[in-house]
Amino acid sequence: MYQFTLNVKFDAPLSRLFEAWYKTELMQQWWAPGDLQVAQIMSSFQEGGKFRLVMQDAEFNQHIVMGEYLQIKQNEKLVFSWQWQDSELVSEVSLDFASVNPHTSELTLTHSGFTDQAMADDHQAGWVGCLEKLSLLTL
Repeated sequence: MYQFTLNVKFDAPLSRLFEAWYKTELMQQWWAPGDLQVAQIMSSFQEGGKFRLVMQDAEFNQHIVMGEYLQIKQNEKLVFSWQWQDSELVSEVSLDFASVNPHTSELTLTHSGFTDQAMADDHQAGWVGCLEKLSLLTL
């Protein structure tokens, strides 16, 4: 199985960065890479709870991903499954949060469970695009 890890610092307090991963009004602003927009997001943020994210491009083509929250440690760790609609592959996203100082936080994202390097590379590019949008939010 293939995986990748991204390490990113954000100009945001730790609690606000963590909130950006479960408050739907924040997720809607950043959780779609590039020119894609979040058309719909539903989330039941609790261990065992599920989420569904609909990303849409300018031609209204939709890309739908869903998952389950597997582990939640407030302001520390978040783990969830990741499955594209119409795909049998279920991968896993693990987020580790750390405070650098009161105004700066660090996020380590590991996405694992890919069947080949190309799929891992595609998802890495997508996450980079999402995290770039997240870094532009005022948290």
